[in-house]
Amino acid sequence: MASFLGALLLVLCLRSEWVKSQQKTDGQQVKQNSPSLIVQEGGTAILNCDYDNDMFDYFAWYKKYPANSPTFLISVRSNKDKNEDGRFTVFLNKSGKHFSLHITASQPEDSAVFLCAAGARCS
Repeated sequence: MASFLGALLLVLCLRSEWVKSQQKTDGQQVKQNSPSLIVQEGGTAILNCDYDNDMFDYFAWYKKYPANSPTFLISVRSNKDKNEDGRFTVFLNKSGKHFSLHITASQPEDSAVFLCAAGARCS
């Protein structure tokens, strides 16, 4: 890898993948928008996810590095519209059936695959 003197621009590549909940006969699913996102170090990344089941009440994001299993990052319950944990914030828009992950002050270790998931409590 070449190194440069002077100003250095580090670009992070954040990939998202389409993630579907376990397929049921009614086709309920969770899906991510934008297959990839490029963000400058220190910038803000926003990843988006849509869902189609009104019964979902738990919304989570996971981070995955190559050759590793996904690890939990952050979540929000349907009784809140936002949850923050350090540089990570998840926003929930129940009426729009949409939730998003905002990563502020992006760092090189943020270059990964991000997965969204949604679920409902068992009754």
